[in-house]
Amino acid sequence: MMRPLLMTLALLAASPAAAQDWRMAPEYDVLLTTWDIAPGQLRLKSGEPVRLRFVNNSNRDLKFSAEDFFKNARLRQRDGGTVAKGAIMVPSLSTRTVVLVPKAGRYKMRGGNVAQRVAGMNGTIIVE
Repeated sequence: MMRPLLMTLALLAASPAAAQDWRMAPEYDVLLTTWDIAPGQLRLKSGEPVRLRFVNNSNRDLKFSAEDFFKNARLRQRDGGTVAKGAIMVPSLSTRTVVLVPKAGRYKMRGGNVAQRVAGMNGTIIVE
């Protein structure tokens, strides 16, 4: 009697642990304007869940691109559709949030088109 109860408790305790990691992930804002990404350097911890909230304060839709970063990160399952081909589209005056576990490395982040990149809409993601 005691043994099945302990097994059940152990299973119940283990199953929400992964979900708690996602819920407890620290949140970082990434501000997108027509010609800039702020902060220009984003520092994250490797292997630890993080919530990235992309904020678009402009009157036009903007794309945040970080192909290698997203390719190497483990995204929360429900956020997989938010990232397409290593980029996130953020409609004007709105936000998009993704939760992921980053992998160590140094990654480029940039705007969606060449004019934005030349004007300075780029930066670096450093995961240590």
